[in-house]
Amino acid sequence: MPRAVCARCERPAATCLCAALPAPVVVRTGLLILQHPAEAGHAKNTAAFLTLGLSPGAQLLRGEVFDAALAGPGTALLYPGEPGSLPPADVSRLILLDGSWRQSRRLLAANPWLAVLPRVSLPGHPGRYAIRRAHRPGQLSTLEAGLHALALLEGGPERLNPLWAAFDAFVRAGLGRRGETGMP
Repeated sequence: MPRAVCARCERPAATCLCAALPAPVVVRTGLLILQHPAEAGHAKNTAAFLTLGLSPGAQLLRGEVFDAALAGPGTALLYPGEPGSLPPADVSRLILLDGSWRQSRRLLAANPWLAVLPRVSLPGHPGRYAIRRAHRPGQLSTLEAGLHALALLEGGPERLNPLWAAFDAFVRAGLGRRGETGMP
């Protein structure tokens, strides 16, 4: 018999994060998360957490090939590489690719329209997601990357503190289930 899953956060009922989420943080930049289908079932996935924690413009789509019409004026891609020609103030929608690095490269290859978008790249931020191990410095979870990008684009990073606090509590709970304590 399959285990019960929360319809809202899509996590097993035993690890539902809905009660830990703060009231959605209001942002002006729309976030569109394109999630590789293989990432959807992972218990450590942070895309749903990010989508539920932001208001009004966070959206999650799953698949491998997406319609190029998703990229309207003011759309940029959050991905390592040379920054594009859009100043941060002109970014109205930011696309994030959710999956492993291999999966994100596959999404980029399957959707050539993404490669021509202006890019937003993050300066090196240490990861806080101790549940997963990064293979290289600067590799962040989707939630971490999204929140850092919003702070870069919109300023006022302290507005995002309630979501950071909920994320940190989520990480501590995950470590506790594994018998580990504390965060690095």
